[in-house]
Amino acid sequence: MKTGVLFSLIATAAIANVSAQELPSQDGYASVQEVLEYGRKYQTIRAHLKDAGYRFHSCNQQMIYYFVTPMQAEYLYAQAECTYSTPSGGNFSLQTDYATVKIDVNFNQEHGVYREGNVTVNYTTVY
Repeated sequence: MKTGVLFSLIATAAIANVSAQELPSQDGYASVQEVLEYGRKYQTIRAHLKDAGYRFHSCNQQMIYYFVTPMQAEYLYAQAECTYSTPSGGNFSLQTDYATVKIDVNFNQEHGVYREGNVTVNYTTVY
């Protein structure tokens, strides 16, 4: 009986090892919203903006619609644009610094997960 249990444990470990190799190398998320909440690049930028005194305003998501689903295993699925601002000219100035963060969200067809793509930040000062 002990030999049968040991063989069963080894077989289970071998199956788990094969499935682990098939998983994607990058993080995968269940939705576009999860990419915005947990994406590593965006979270790092968001933390830097918060530390610099920027306040979050809004985040707009735009889905990319294709006439035919792309043939690539991973393609651009959506883009999000989030805006932040901070007053920069002193207490009585109307000068404001804005930061616009653009996040590309890719969809991996093979694994059925969403991934964080390119993340860019643009800074603008309004007088």
